[in-house]
Amino acid sequence: MKRKFVQQTQVYCNTLPYSIPNGVIVDETTEESGGRYLYRLTPENDTILNELTAHLEVANITYTARVKEKQGTPNRLFNNPNQSFTMQIAWIIFIIVIISIFAARIPQKIWTDLTEGTEMKIAPTPKILVKKPQP
Repeated sequence: MKRKFVQQTQVYCNTLPYSIPNGVIVDETTEESGGRYLYRLTPENDTILNELTAHLEVANITYTARVKEKQGTPNRLFNNPNQSFTMQIAWIIFIIVIISIFAARIPQKIWTDLTEGTEMKIAPTPKILVKKPQP
């Protein structure tokens, strides 16, 4: 999951292949790449990455692939260096389940079902008819 939502593979090369698969973003590199490569190719997913590297190998183009972290909300949510990614996902799922249980008012329904039959009903006292003597 971390590979899918947090990490992103970027391919650097000096020459572009003749055909670039759909879903690849082509940028010219800056000095951050070390100045060795002219182009940065960023595929959307692993299938497109495999297709891109196959095109580069067929064209005999030297390339290097680097894994970078995506920017945005998923990176801030799931990339905590002090906690494992799996535990973060487990806690988020647990919190969502607890919130949905209380939002559906399940505890109140259970409480009313349990206490509904335990109420004691007091029967009215029977009235005793006393005949009064007649004068």
